[in-house]
Amino acid sequence: MVFKEEGAGLLPGSPAPQFLLPRLKGKFGRPYRYLGRVTSTQDVLAAWKEAPEGALVVAECQTRGRGRLGRPWESPPGNLYFSVLLEEADPLLPLRAGLALVEAVGFGFLKWPNDLLSPDGRKMGGILIERSGSRILLGVGINVERAPIPASAALSEFKSVSRVQLLVDFLWSLEKWLSRENEEVLAHWKSRNATLGREVVVRVGGQVLCGQAVDLGPKGELVLHTENGIVFVHTGDVGFP
Repeated sequence: MVFKEEGAGLLPGSPAPQFLLPRLKGKFGRPYRYLGRVTSTQDVLAAWKEAPEGALVVAECQTRGRGRLGRPWESPPGNLYFSVLLEEADPLLPLRAGLALVEAVGFGFLKWPNDLLSPDGRKMGGILIERSGSRILLGVGINVERAPIPASAALSEFKSVSRVQLLVDFLWSLEKWLSRENEEVLAHWKSRNATLGREVVVRVGGQVLCGQAVDLGPKGELVLHTENGIVFVHTGDVGFP
């Protein structure tokens, strides 16, 4: 289902093309596909073979939304679900995207590698990076109006948020962070993080690592001080005991 330009059936605050496109500040967001119910915006973007870099897919709800490690992402209407096509990825892409997200939202903290946490530590948003051939699919889910699971939070609990403006601000911020030097990315991420300096439990495949998160490596690795020494974690799922 595609919502038409005349606006019939649109939810309040929907980022329909007639509201979004005039506000875009950079190249990201063009071309734009705005849909109703889909399996996942990642699936739609992967099937859009002729899409150029910056192409955007937004859906009002997803029936099989997913997060990192294949976890289901509950996707009720009223929140923001979208995917952006990128041509290249570098090791710091998760951190760059996380910074764009927290900058667009205007509050909250980042949990390594790129979850957005509320001021009281609940999850408000997440980012999924997948490859489709040589292309990079950057998927984002943000709880704007509704927190679908008990442990999560919605942005609306803390301030009034326009989904249109939030999407505009994220796309523009992402373009900027993709061009920043690695040192600047690492420094800014550290200033907005909720991971470093804390005891964490990191699941890496079937392995569980426990220790203190002490720093980031040059490629965005999480530096973990364990009872067996320093460990560099390149990918994994971080929890707080």
